[in-house]
Amino acid sequence: MTRPRRYLLISVLLVLAGLVGLSWQIFRLRFPNAFDRETEDAAEVEKLKAADLGRPVTAGADWPQFLGPNRDGTAPADDFNQDWKAKPPQVLWTTPGGGGYSSCAVAGGRVYTQDKLGGDERVICLDAADGKPLWEHRSPAGYERGGNNYMAGPRATPAVHDGRVYAVGAVGKFVCLKPPTQPGEKPAVLWEHDLPAEFRAETAEWGYACSPLVEGDQVIVQPAGRDGAVVAFDRVTGEQRWAVGKAQKGYSSPVAATLGGVRQVVAVTGDAIIGIRAADGQLLWEVPWVTQFGVNAASPVIAGGYVFVSSEYTKGCTLLNVTAAGDGKAAAKVVYFRPGSRGMRTKQSTAVHRDGFVYGFDESVFRCLNLRAGTKVEDYEGRDAANRLFGTGTVTRVGDQLVIQTAAGGLYLADADPTEFKLRGQVTGMLSGPECWATPTVVNGRLYTRDGEKVLCLDVRK
Repeated sequence: MTRPRRYLLISVLLVLAGLVGLSWQIFRLRFPNAFDRETEDAAEVEKLKAADLGRPVTAGADWPQFLGPNRDGTAPADDFNQDWKAKPPQVLWTTPGGGGYSSCAVAGGRVYTQDKLGGDERVICLDAADGKPLWEHRSPAGYERGGNNYMAGPRATPAVHDGRVYAVGAVGKFVCLKPPTQPGEKPAVLWEHDLPAEFRAETAEWGYACSPLVEGDQVIVQPAGRDGAVVAFDRVTGEQRWAVGKAQKGYSSPVAATLGGVRQVVAVTGDAIIGIRAADGQLLWEVPWVTQFGVNAASPVIAGGYVFVSSEYTKGCTLLNVTAAGDGKAAAKVVYFRPGSRGMRTKQSTAVHRDGFVYGFDESVFRCLNLRAGTKVEDYEGRDAANRLFGTGTVTRVGDQLVIQTAAGGLYLADADPTEFKLRGQVTGMLSGPECWATPTVVNGRLYTRDGEKVLCLDVRK
């Protein structure tokens, strides 16, 4: 072979090798879970059979943050109507609102949520008794250009603590507000942070969705940046306490729990599940968790000393056992991983746990999963009174009942019973679909929720 032909052949081979490598990288980005395989630790599964999976329900008159006081989507059943067929919920009030998917926080007789009205994002406060608007904080939305997927409005839910309101907008503006003391006054901005600018993050395709977590004297969010995937600020001064990780994207909200004797912040980032010591931000453990498009939206579910995580987009679910590792540290071991349709695949909503069973939306079907076995309960499917599947939605547990809200705007009551799906009533036509993605808030016999046009309060007392 002549030298020119040899050089030509080498060049062709190099080009082909480059194309193969590029194609492989594109394939891995587009289908990161293509080679996932089911795993199970037999010894851990055996331990799980006798493990205590209980977690106390935090009683109280408030629901001051996303997923409630215990960050688990669970409310006590005090004075709750458990038969909507005999006594359907009645509308107590409705108040006009704007776009977005923020849920309602309720504290001190006030309802707090976020929306988009015109060109502004708003944090709004309503009187819980009658829905009367009390005050609002406006800021330019900053996402009027077409082509993004968060045009509807804010995704996150405000947190209320010790006379302050913490809120994250869809483009990552994090603000701490002091509510006014007199009618007609505006709230004071005590401090604020631009999360993408300060932590070198790109606003994710579906916008910021992290709801602030108040933990002790800190407030914790997920900037998803190269200088911090999870960050804690002093809740009074707004000064940064610690920053952990470099993961991009992710749409989940962190939870706090004592696991292995250590108070931890458990977060699902764009590519991992991590446990962080709350006191000082030390990374205690990390488990890879990569999904298609980097979408991890559901929050971790704590069950005793275990952490359950579920994601859609072909991923599946996993259960981690978090144990003490000495010197104020902890470690996590994978009990099982169920890929794809073998596991539960929650999309934008977080599942709830009761007595060793998890209830939530597996893609577009409401299902029940046996947490100890890691298997879906056979033939368990959420259906309305006309025997139609729900589609996507959100869920809140009230005692041993499930309040289910569908994206189409229906509200349903069912038993938290793994033996079969038992519908206890439904109300439809009160919310306007098709993106009613707020999670219902149940406090003192009242249910607060919203769509893209209004905030709604229902009487769900006995």
